[in-house]
Amino acid sequence: MTPASLRQCRINGVLTVVAGFIWFFLLGYRDLIEPDEGRYAEIAREMLNSGNWITPRLNGFKYFEKPPLQYWGSAISMALLGETNAAARVWCSGLGFIGALWVGFVGSRLYGRSAGYFAFLFSISTVLYAGMGHANSLDMGVSALLIIAVGALALAQSVRHLPVQERNWMLLAWAALAGATLSKGLIGLVLPGGALVLYTLWQRDWALWRHLHLGKGLLVYLLIAAPWFVAVSYANPEFPHFFFIHEHFERFTSDVHGRTKSNWYFFAVFAIGAMPWLFSSLNGLIKPPFSWRAEAGKFEASRLLWVYAIFVFFFFSISHSKLPGYILPMFPALALLVGENMAKRKHFIADGIVAIVLASVIFIFFIWQADNTAKLGRLAAHLTLFRPWIIATAVLTGAAGISTLLLRHQKNLAISIFALCALLGIQMLSWGYQSISELRSSRVMAEAIQAYINKSGKDTVEIYDVKRYDQSLPYYLGRTINLVSFTGELEFGINQEPQKWLNETDFLPLWLNSEQAISVLTQTTYDQWKQQQIPMQLIYENSRYIAVARR
Repeated sequence: MTPASLRQCRINGVLTVVAGFIWFFLLGYRDLIEPDEGRYAEIAREMLNSGNWITPRLNGFKYFEKPPLQYWGSAISMALLGETNAAARVWCSGLGFIGALWVGFVGSRLYGRSAGYFAFLFSISTVLYAGMGHANSLDMGVSALLIIAVGALALAQSVRHLPVQERNWMLLAWAALAGATLSKGLIGLVLPGGALVLYTLWQRDWALWRHLHLGKGLLVYLLIAAPWFVAVSYANPEFPHFFFIHEHFERFTSDVHGRTKSNWYFFAVFAIGAMPWLFSSLNGLIKPPFSWRAEAGKFEASRLLWVYAIFVFFFFSISHSKLPGYILPMFPALALLVGENMAKRKHFIADGIVAIVLASVIFIFFIWQADNTAKLGRLAAHLTLFRPWIIATAVLTGAAGISTLLLRHQKNLAISIFALCALLGIQMLSWGYQSISELRSSRVMAEAIQAYINKSGKDTVEIYDVKRYDQSLPYYLGRTINLVSFTGELEFGINQEPQKWLNETDFLPLWLNSEQAISVLTQTTYDQWKQQQIPMQLIYENSRYIAVARR
């Protein structure tokens, strides 16, 4: 390695540490956003406190929509760090950064150090990847484990002439597939499996199937993934049908979860999620670093990564259930394609122009239009609190774009500054959301309820959520609550244990005869109670809900 190369490696290492600092800084500052963050934090909390690591429960009800790997990871984090916002996010945020580092490693092995470093920077600074890396949801965990599997597969097939290395990389791939399955179910096999079939048909690389180490690999996969599925099915005979039929087949083929969107939905998600690297992202997909005419029998890592990214996108596009995070698994593979392209390009001024235009749009809307409170109405007060953070993001995005013009002859430095400014800008939005967190979090209400309970002098006070379920409320209270006339996603668990659930007819006598109790109401229910002169005392109110006490 030349002195110049060694110096560049040291600089890249320092900037990677800086990126890690920005990534994990203030991880627990923002309150948990409902529904996802509150839901998955509460499942982990209940698992830790109950000691039952087999049967996941949400607010005391069986919850079989997803496997338990993230719950286990978050529960361990809570055991070490306490039941905090940061502990709830450590698993997804940690795996997100590890996934980006892994992308950098795979890129350096396949395409060279510069390509790997650029792939890492791309990963941590796109809106969707960085955003989901700081949200307690399942999408980041499964995305990171899937790219570990796909990346290890690519490394293995690139060293077919070295049997020991090939075997070790393939066993890592199988282990990661098991982790992906334990994270979000059968897509842990379907996504890489479907991409592998399509790649083989295109590349005509039939030898690949002889180098998958299927025997040993399947053994590793089953040893890791199978025990929990067997144990949970033994403890809960109703699990297999609900999990495999309802949560996989019916979710994909029907509107059972009410998450239907247009077939063009993910094109918009991709365009926003790829910011501010939209040009490079499209370039990586439209002009990938391989020839469209396949060379039969030869392994082509870039073609495999491209097929995987495209397959993920269209697989979820045809699904009846759509949420933004579903296409996240394509982004690490796209990062490798972009990294290889960047290593060959002299500059990336087009991305800079996109960033400058994006910053300008943010300025125009949030500085000029946000002053028109007559049109914004009730949103104006919240926007006023959030606006400084949005402006900071716009400034950083604009600075990122300008840096590409000023440093167009210093590509490594320009890309580093661009990525770090973009990451810090995305973080500004995340931290700034805390200023309006009451819109989507129950922490403040939980504190008001807990203060009231402490003042009452009672050891235990029954808490009811009437015609709603506030996902983060149990987590911040550190206890489950009673649901009244609400089922939602807990319908399956409620049907298994209906004695734990109340309808409004049975609840009202309990409320009237209670010495002390607390209910969380919608504004509509609160107005109805006032009209019916149901006794209550207001203890907390915001734009979403109202908390009242019986005495």
